[in-house]
Amino acid sequence: MNNKVITIFGAGFIGKSLIFKLLQNGYFINVVCRNPYLRGNLRSMGNVGQLEINYGDITKSNTIESYFERSDYIINLVGVLAENSKNKYSEAHVLGPQNIGSLAKKYNISRLVHISSIGADKKSNIKYQKTKGEGEIAIKENYKDVNIIRPSIVFGPEDGFFNVQAKLLKSSPITPLFGGGKNKFQPVYVNDLVDGIINILQKDKYKGQLFEFGGPDIMTMEEVYRFLMRELKIKRLLIPAPVFVASLMAQFIQLLPNPIITTDLVKALEIDNIVNKNENDIRLLNIEPKSPYSVVPTYL
Repeated sequence: MNNKVITIFGAGFIGKSLIFKLLQNGYFINVVCRNPYLRGNLRSMGNVGQLEINYGDITKSNTIESYFERSDYIINLVGVLAENSKNKYSEAHVLGPQNIGSLAKKYNISRLVHISSIGADKKSNIKYQKTKGEGEIAIKENYKDVNIIRPSIVFGPEDGFFNVQAKLLKSSPITPLFGGGKNKFQPVYVNDLVDGIINILQKDKYKGQLFEFGGPDIMTMEEVYRFLMRELKIKRLLIPAPVFVASLMAQFIQLLPNPIITTDLVKALEIDNIVNKNENDIRLLNIEPKSPYSVVPTYL
């Protein structure tokens, strides 16, 4: 059993896979989230006493400070894809990381990993990417040796990308290709992302470095749909549509409790989501990333 204690903020899609792998590696895990009662499915993981699930809100330092006192490593996975009244980009992406960085410094945390996003840039006109960029600056100003990881779209069982697009294809005979479907993605497999995080944690030579994680394939949105149609054995009419049409639709869809698209995300359709060749990538960690073409068919 590893004696290191890791506190993980956030326990969604990525978190579930990361927690499972860290427990296998013998770490003691403290999962901190705003709704711990919703994470009961995690309690069966690991050995007795190896996993805790506790309440904490990264936007409120007083609710998370005690966890830093007994942690060796900290991993921040918190992120908001679609902003609403309860989940603000500025709070989750900027204030939260600022608090985490400050407390990590105060308690001399050995390693800190922060999950950001490809395209993070404080100068972006896309609010999601702008706040992600501001969050990177905020956490690094407080803890200079933070490891920032920017993944492209993350896929795997229970993902919110390929599964959602597959449902859209099944539900309608016509699918719009906003912006012509030419925007590019470089999907990274969740287990490869998890292996990368653990590799970075375990090797001091990577301390303080920034990474961008993408898979082996660069896909356009049109290619994503055609791939899914082949796997689902269905035919759908793909119709190119201007981005402004998506923006109009998003104004109404984003009013729903769990919108699949917002006006801010529509803006992102005009920007490629691929790894910057000037940044460290996942292969530097001796990980050969898996292709969505081989993995996605196993869980659709």
